[in-house]
Amino acid sequence: MTIMCRLWYQKPAEEWNEALPIGNGQLGGMVFGRVASERIQLNEDSLWSGGPMDRVNKDSYQYLSQIRDCLKNGEIQEAENITKQTQFATSPHMRHYQTLGDLWIDFNHLEGEKRVIRRESGTLSIVQDSLYHQNYSRALDLEEGLLTVDFKCRDTQYTRTYFASHPDKVIVCHLTSKGPDKLDFTLRLTRKDNRSGFGASYCDGVTIDDQNVMRLSGHQGGDDGIYFENQLAVVQEGGEQIRAGGKLIVEGASAATIYLTARTTYRTKDPSSWCQKVLRNAVAKGYEAILADYVADYKELFNRSRLYLTNVEDKRPTDAQLQSFEEEQPNLSLVNLYYDYGRYLLISSSREDSLPANLQGIWNPDFEPQWGSKYTININTEMNYWFAEKLGYGDLHMALLKHLKKVHQQGKKVAKKMYHCRGFVCHHNTDLWGDAAPQDENISSTIWPMGGAWLSLHIVNYYEYSQDRAFLDEYFPIVQDAVLFLVDYMVVNDNGEYVTGPSVSPENIYITDHDDFGSLTMGPTMDIEIVRSLFSAYLKLADIVDDHRLDKEVKQILAHLPSLKISKNGTIQEWQEDYDELEPGHRHISQLFGLFPGDSIQPLKSPELAQAAERTLERRLSHGGGHTGWSLAWIIHFYTRLFDGENAWAGICRLLSKATLPNLMDNHPPFQIDGNFGAVSGIIDMLVQDRGDQLFVLPALPKALSSGRLEGYRLKGQGELSMSWEDGKIKRLEIRYAVPKTIKLYYKGSERHLSFERGQTINVYK
Repeated sequence: MTIMCRLWYQKPAEEWNEALPIGNGQLGGMVFGRVASERIQLNEDSLWSGGPMDRVNKDSYQYLSQIRDCLKNGEIQEAENITKQTQFATSPHMRHYQTLGDLWIDFNHLEGEKRVIRRESGTLSIVQDSLYHQNYSRALDLEEGLLTVDFKCRDTQYTRTYFASHPDKVIVCHLTSKGPDKLDFTLRLTRKDNRSGFGASYCDGVTIDDQNVMRLSGHQGGDDGIYFENQLAVVQEGGEQIRAGGKLIVEGASAATIYLTARTTYRTKDPSSWCQKVLRNAVAKGYEAILADYVADYKELFNRSRLYLTNVEDKRPTDAQLQSFEEEQPNLSLVNLYYDYGRYLLISSSREDSLPANLQGIWNPDFEPQWGSKYTININTEMNYWFAEKLGYGDLHMALLKHLKKVHQQGKKVAKKMYHCRGFVCHHNTDLWGDAAPQDENISSTIWPMGGAWLSLHIVNYYEYSQDRAFLDEYFPIVQDAVLFLVDYMVVNDNGEYVTGPSVSPENIYITDHDDFGSLTMGPTMDIEIVRSLFSAYLKLADIVDDHRLDKEVKQILAHLPSLKISKNGTIQEWQEDYDELEPGHRHISQLFGLFPGDSIQPLKSPELAQAAERTLERRLSHGGGHTGWSLAWIIHFYTRLFDGENAWAGICRLLSKATLPNLMDNHPPFQIDGNFGAVSGIIDMLVQDRGDQLFVLPALPKALSSGRLEGYRLKGQGELSMSWEDGKIKRLEIRYAVPKTIKLYYKGSERHLSFERGQTINVYK
């Protein structure tokens, strides 16, 4: 099977949602591909709005029992009023992510002529004609990670190649002309508000030194803020460079390479010297060597696993495929492209030495982005990494796990000062500094102390795949502290059950039988299922590291957690009481955490709960649910875990036709990257589901995906799976484990026991 593994377009991007991304984890760029005035919007992953803040409300604890009593007595509004007064942070907002600015490449000789026109009314105006160009193509080749722009103008062929090198820490723009006309262009760096009528710049200026290195720098957020520096250098073949104030002009070149890098004081004491060294090394190494190292680095990651869903290529431009997708389903070529694009985006936005992928991965054009482009950890950040371990990207996952160390340290302070609890806590957001205090002043999202617990499950996930004992020894204390906080924080209700609270079912509002309403509650279903997952995993890890100090308390709480309940509507109950929802079609479906990513709801083990989960989805969707990209991605997972391939496929189709931008990025709206990543995980979940000792093959295969091939899927316990299928039936299935392993293999209703010796490969089906 072969596929067209590239996005391509026949016109430049007119706005940001049409531009194409490049990135190396720390540096990101959105390339517009304009003919005469190229724009590359830039990001550096540690350029946020300021330095660390202490926002912990030390007065919160003295009101905690009063709020709990109000909730126990049904005094919901009183509980929420006290909460508004006493439980928010001293400042509502942590730091937010910002743009680095723009690189502009102005090709004056490619601009059309300007002329005066006289209208019949007698008014005059100046217009600029478009210079005629032919065979325009703007493409992102996912096989090699290269973005190219090609066109012909006045008998000269122009080619531009863009990429962001991880080995060499630079963004590279390589420009060539073949024909009678040479390259003439002007380079500008800006960090300004690009909206019409807004004239503000957010930097300390642009300078060019005697070596023609252009430098834009500035400072964010006061004395303890972030200093940043952005530098570029140009190497050209033929022609000359001219310094003109804050602009750099290149004239008469047959080829030119622009090297750009950036750094902040988040990582480096002297960003200017760091950038200078990186640029010197890049110039000395040269374009061809940098390109070769970049492609090798990228391809090693991209080819760790592959999925082929079709051998029929759709050669139309990507935007044309997307526009007609709803009418022409199934376009498996576009689905396969979308899947591979999601892998490209993670490789480009999350590396072992970068910050984790945030709400927009690494690509953000704004100074005040929606939701701060932070780490929203009541699902979005977690979703970014759902496919990482499955597809062999544990090293990319480490960006999140390393950052969790910062969250852990800040979260211990919040747990102690705000709740008088041991361990660590984080609420529904964090930032580059690991801020763990409540974010915003909105009860339905702010008062949710489970972010640290959910993030800690990613440590469990990494270890399940890697079996890396050194990693576990290093990260087990974080898991233990997440558990310790909950041991101290949870209380016993009138039924003798341990519950969290005050807390919320993220962003939803309930209505009582007496038409009272609120978000604040004790023991929302999602909280309980996170506790169940975390505590169960903790006991297994505690046995491995031989640390049993919390075993008694953890087992006691596990044995007395509320069970999942089925509501009067036949759905999984979202709160401990059988309340109605203000929005039956709400985007969050938090009560199904136990279906995915948890595992307390399983069709084979708990069919009644699985049926109630299915009814929950039917009710949500019938009231307009799944209207955001990330919500659809979660819904796809729910259906795959119910072994319902057709509804999972319907979710994929809806996501592509209703919630995808022209550049194939996910649309909340606005752009959020979680839907891209969640969809990749959902597609692969149709084909393989690994529960450690249980392996399901083709568990939710829709008719549309009747044939295909999967190579290099990773299994828990250092395993790997490759397979092919035709007409909905397995043709080849190879499984290998690096360590001894016994599993149950489930395929089309049959169960088979397999035992592996160290390093053994079993050809289950040939």
